[in-house]
Amino acid sequence: MKKVLVDLTIKEIRAVNSNCVLMIMGCDMPLPDTKPGQFAELRIDGTPSVMLRRPISVHSFDAGKNEIGFLVQIVGDGTRWLGALKVGDKVNTLMPLGNGFTMPAGPGARYLLIGGGVGSAPLYYLAQQLKGLGCDFT
Repeated sequence: MKKVLVDLTIKEIRAVNSNCVLMIMGCDMPLPDTKPGQFAELRIDGTPSVMLRRPISVHSFDAGKNEIGFLVQIVGDGTRWLGALKVGDKVNTLMPLGNGFTMPAGPGARYLLIGGGVGSAPLYYLAQQLKGLGCDFT
């Protein structure tokens, strides 16, 4: 799968709780196909204390709307910077990264999805895909 380096524009950002934000982003070019369980690396600009990109799991992906969502837990300088962004701001992103989850070949399989805190972020997209395949999950 080809990785791309793209400037994503924030279309929506909202607080989920006191230390997590949901960011929906998009761009003019078609986003690369992204699988449940993959992640992206988001560049942090404008802070002298953060030099490395932050790996963030893909929370949602909508090829029709050309949008990708990230659930970001605010834990340090880099994620605090991400959480302070506004609609219209751009974030340089390297994506998609990782192998993603193994998906079933067809309907009929049953799954138990378990995750805690921000670790449950990629399970939302996985649940959407499993439902679309006709799988049963709890």
